[in-house]
Amino acid sequence: MATTTISLAPTIVSRTYAVGRALLGSLFLFSGLLKIGSFAAYSSWIASADLPSPDLLLVLTIVVEIGGGLTLISGWGARTGALILALFLVPTTITFHGFWRADPADFLNQLNHILKNVSILGGMLIVVAIESSRMQARTS
Repeated sequence: MATTTISLAPTIVSRTYAVGRALLGSLFLFSGLLKIGSFAAYSSWIASADLPSPDLLLVLTIVVEIGGGLTLISGWGARTGALILALFLVPTTITFHGFWRADPADFLNQLNHILKNVSILGGMLIVVAIESSRMQARTS
């Protein structure tokens, strides 16, 4: 049985990675911008989770989402931005999308959000790994 190997030029790989990284970043950029436009509603949602200082937490969320999104889109500080977004995703997902405590009507919706966020977390970890490898290659 013959094996076919496809070799992509480094330029194509680099550009494809940059586009994928920017697409990941656009999710967070738009999410942060939408939260500014619906500040009161999001603040109420945070308050409904019995978290302290919902307005402050929302401002921090907006800064993390917009800032992290811009790092991924631009590529400047992408490793740090992806790491911060990965760390942000874990408690946010557990706090706001706990399918295990959802009522039956909302179970599948919350499960879908968990799976989506876990996939995005995987994307963030890939960015961290690739950017770490690039940093190591530059210093070698």
